[in-house]
Amino acid sequence: MIQWIRDRMQRSGQSMVEFALILVLVACVAMVTITVAGNELSKTFTDIQEAVTNPGDAGATSTYSCPDGTTAVLHGHKYHCQ
Repeated sequence: MIQWIRDRMQRSGQSMVEFALILVLVACVAMVTITVAGNELSKTFTDIQEAVTNPGDAGATSTYSCPDGTTAVLHGHKYHCQ
């Protein structure tokens, strides 16, 4: 009976370690995904802000200034800070 309890507790500890490792892996993947998607999301918000600021301009003539004060560069149909 005592041996059964010891075996049961060892398995439970092993399961917790495996669960913790999976949780760390998921957290790392989530951080990388948010970092990569965050840059694209920022660019999309910039495009929306430019479209709201200049509704009649298709994006070819108006200039957009970056947060640091420099002028953004037009790549395709989107402005991007360097």
